[in-house]
Amino acid sequence: MNRNTQESLKRVSDGEFRHYVFGLSELQAETQRFLAQAGYELKPAGYIGLVQPDFRAKRKADGRTHEIVGLVREGLDQAVDALVKLAAIKAVRRDLDCVLVLPPANEYLLIEFLMEEKGRWYFGMKDARLMAWFCNPDNHTTICVIGAPSDKDFQKHFYLSQMSFDDYMSIRASHLIQERLLAEEEED
Repeated sequence: MNRNTQESLKRVSDGEFRHYVFGLSELQAETQRFLAQAGYELKPAGYIGLVQPDFRAKRKADGRTHEIVGLVREGLDQAVDALVKLAAIKAVRRDLDCVLVLPPANEYLLIEFLMEEKGRWYFGMKDARLMAWFCNPDNHTTICVIGAPSDKDFQKHFYLSQMSFDDYMSIRASHLIQERLLAEEEED
């Protein structure tokens, strides 16, 4: 086994539901590298409302300024707190793209998390226009698994940029989507 393969194996957790294990500093460094590659300039991450993001970056294109902020977490078990904070940022600054950056997670655990309580976290992220990225510092890859940046040129920088979790959810959770639509019609 070569050294890179051995190093990569150290990154995979043991147990029934395997996932990647990266430290916050590794995830933050790779996120910053990725943003710079996509043409974004890193800015100081001052408070937005009551929340200080882990990173903030801007890019000017087509006479518009695109700005993105985000929180970096080591796993899905920290996602809820981060999503609440991102929603608070979005409430103060609707124009920002807000993202939760995580290491690649086991698909089963991700689906279970998003489908919990009739899709509470998935639909909450979609309603608040939040994104979730899976970042792998070893491979220098970032996948946008939920949502999309408002900067359409940004999309091409993601690994597997044509992949959409929304397509999967439209099949797997079609009954939940239908229930939401019916509930919205009843409210009108």
